[in-house]
Amino acid sequence: ARRGGAAVGSRRSFWTLYAVLFVLLLLYSLYFLCWVDATITPDRPGGGGNFWRGIASSIFASRRLGRSPDLARAQPPPLPLVASKSAALASPPSDVANFLAAGLVGEQALILHPGPAPQPAPPPLPPRPAPSPKAQQSPAESAPAGNASSAALASPEGAGGAAGQKIWHHCAGQGDRCVCPGTMRWGIKENWLKVTPPKGKAVVDMECSISNLEDIAPGDIGKHCECSVPPIMPKLPSEEDLMPVEKQNATQRIAEGKPFWMFCASQWQECTCEGKVRWGNKRTWMVIEPELGQKRITVKCSIKDLPDNVPGDEGKHCECWMSPNSAFFQRSNPGIRLISGAGDTQENSVLSCESLEADARSGTDCGAQMWSASEAFCSEAWTPQANANAGARAMTLESMRQLMRVWVEPRFRGNYDRLYNKSGWIERAFVNYYAGIPTGKHTRMTEELVRSVHLFSSTPIVVVHFGFTTAESWTPEEFPRLVLVNAAPIPVTAGRSFNFNKLRAMMLSRAVVGVQLDSDQFVAPGVDRVFQRTAEEVTKDYPMPILPAHFLDWGPSGEGPGGVGALLWKRYCPAMKEGKCKWQTQRWGHAHPTWTFWATPFLGRWLRRNFRDESLPAEGPKKGLRVIDVKEDEDLLNVGTWEEGGTKQWCKFDMTDPTEFDTLFKKQSSDNTGNEKCIAGMCGDVTGDRRYHKEGVAKVFYTAHHAVDPDQTKKYLKILQEKGADHSMAPPILYHGRFYKTGEELKKAVPDLTCLI
Repeated sequence: ARRGGAAVGSRRSFWTLYAVLFVLLLLYSLYFLCWVDATITPDRPGGGGNFWRGIASSIFASRRLGRSPDLARAQPPPLPLVASKSAALASPPSDVANFLAAGLVGEQALILHPGPAPQPAPPPLPPRPAPSPKAQQSPAESAPAGNASSAALASPEGAGGAAGQKIWHHCAGQGDRCVCPGTMRWGIKENWLKVTPPKGKAVVDMECSISNLEDIAPGDIGKHCECSVPPIMPKLPSEEDLMPVEKQNATQRIAEGKPFWMFCASQWQECTCEGKVRWGNKRTWMVIEPELGQKRITVKCSIKDLPDNVPGDEGKHCECWMSPNSAFFQRSNPGIRLISGAGDTQENSVLSCESLEADARSGTDCGAQMWSASEAFCSEAWTPQANANAGARAMTLESMRQLMRVWVEPRFRGNYDRLYNKSGWIERAFVNYYAGIPTGKHTRMTEELVRSVHLFSSTPIVVVHFGFTTAESWTPEEFPRLVLVNAAPIPVTAGRSFNFNKLRAMMLSRAVVGVQLDSDQFVAPGVDRVFQRTAEEVTKDYPMPILPAHFLDWGPSGEGPGGVGALLWKRYCPAMKEGKCKWQTQRWGHAHPTWTFWATPFLGRWLRRNFRDESLPAEGPKKGLRVIDVKEDEDLLNVGTWEEGGTKQWCKFDMTDPTEFDTLFKKQSSDNTGNEKCIAGMCGDVTGDRRYHKEGVAKVFYTAHHAVDPDQTKKYLKILQEKGADHSMAPPILYHGRFYKTGEELKKAVPDLTCLI
């Protein structure tokens, strides 16, 4: 029995071994067929090749269903989609590919050389039904942004194509990097994997290899990437492209008539240049050149549109290759020339540390207050007070002195001489600050703001320009109450927000009484009343600016300015609970302040504390605060107000959106006393808070905020003109569902009103 059992076991072992060998032989045969099909008969249409690849694609497709939009792989940093989208239609040479793979770091740069413009594509075929979820059949169709999908595409390889088909341009061979400002596809012949830019990006930038993309055609070494538009071809930099601003000796190059690099725009701004532009910082740069035949280029200087070639560096910016003999150079901001080492022009200079010190000796209150605000920025003789020691990130005195310079735009010199007095002060003025290319959105927004001032106010407006060049279309004939001046922007090396230029503009404008307006605002009838009320409220006894109440009651748990994570709350609200902020003296204010010359020392004091990296000392349970950790202008204005015990706050005279004005345009109800009730539109108050405005905040329709669409602003200005002419608008003040004509009328009806009007 034991021998019989052993025999049976032996036979079972034999058949098991035979089965294993059979399975191995079968797998080897399948592998051999795949290899033959892929390497010997790659051009055979249909048949076994597509069959086996179809099986492989199905397997891989099932694995791709869970992929993230960025292909579940860390992609290299994106290269830019620049103003010039045409480029040489060739893949980069291997040395450039290796250079790109280095990550654009160190003392290197990348140049984008546009080539001839592409030929227009033939007209597209009529729309077809949506493709099956399993595959996309038309090369003109695209997958969801940031996703890759396999498709049997009918369009021929390369830049050709039959009528009605998309033209595809060769971008990169296998192992090289493709930079495609459009849709990219990877594969060969009739088998393709399509890739569209990730969400929020305008370009596909990746290595074309089986380590980064699906092996769509196994064994075929001809796999490559194509782009739906001409791709970007990189080129290695020249020595001049790497030349640091501080070492180029711009003054000498100007004397010799040689071009030089000049600051053009900070990160998140735009740069227009008559020449090439470089993006980066220090000695890491990417150079972008105009299209062939064009001398001017516009570049969006941001990591959204350009590669983050210096990760983590907040000082990334754009510079312009400037010819000193060009008219473009002569039109550039003298302040930017100064900080770029390109000379200090005295022509049309209207403010400097020297003139401020001289004004202080004149014996006027205005001059004395302004010098108190400015001395720390100007003089080595300034003596810091207690707890005013400079920190590690303090700006130099030389840099701060440059920031106190102002030049009037030459064509507005006549307006300046007429509207400013002999001491360099203007009695009343709206004050705006901005930077933007002459044809850009911010310039158009600012223009509509200036237009609204000329329509609905008799007060001048001073626009302090911190950008590269101003809009030549602005003229003193069209805007006789506009004073356009230039000043240097805060250096990118300082690492401060551009918005601190708001406080600088308020100081540099030298307005006896001022109302600050952002470029995304416009004014409405009745706004001039704010000047008289400001003169009454901001005095020698209350020498600080007054902000309107914010429409949101920001606190330690808020997500807006000064919100979650803002270190300021640890000082003013140690309990970190809403409504329990012991050292907060008023509701969070919106950064649209009004002021008089008595408040200029406040502005200078808090700007100085930020620029010199000073710290507020701890006082018992009140924690210390490094002022450079107060990141934005609005935060700093609120911190300064609380720290100095400010208690005054305007009612909401800066409506949160232009559409709020629709309420004034609607037909409302009048009672037998002639008072109007709000029955249509947004009739509610600005939401109240627990401590300061428990009954809500009155709306005052003197200005609109968030006017970010210049065309929409034009429409509202036209309606305001028409409604004002025929007196068909409701009165400008709204509180508790009732309209009031003046602040006095509201105050009489509501004696315990908690906001100023």
